[in-house]
Amino acid sequence: MSSFVSDPRDFYQVQNPPPGTAIEPTELEISQGFAKGPNPDPLPKLFQPLKVRGLLAKNRIWLSPMCMYSAQDGFATDFHLSHYSQFAMRGAGLVMVEATGVLPEGRISPNCLGIWKDDHIDGLRRIVNHMHKYGTIAAIQIGHGGRKGSTIPLQL
Repeated sequence: MSSFVSDPRDFYQVQNPPPGTAIEPTELEISQGFAKGPNPDPLPKLFQPLKVRGLLAKNRIWLSPMCMYSAQDGFATDFHLSHYSQFAMRGAGLVMVEATGVLPEGRISPNCLGIWKDDHIDGLRRIVNHMHKYGTIAAIQIGHGGRKGSTIPLQL
């Protein structure tokens, strides 16, 4: 795997406030008719933090898991790092990684992520650490395809 840059700010300009934060309109936006003025209402729920037991999400913008079918023998690739990191960089409060097989025979496809080997941890850790740098919670959808699991590539 390629080396991981520990500080994402080396590659993009830090935004203030960070993405995913609700802001008041500027005077220019109000004068040009793009906004009506300061909002007297409380912050919309979407941008309010949410606490679930001991976990505090910075907002309620959460990404559902998507099967990307881009793993190699269950290992996360650079594709996964870029795919999931883009949502963290844009301010999502929580990003859930795709269905991840607990056994190689139970994958949905031969290209699904896996957690059946300890060796899979490093690739997933890269993704989690990167998301945490943006204050995003990392979650994982664990799965097993049952008797319909597929580990043989589809031949058309």
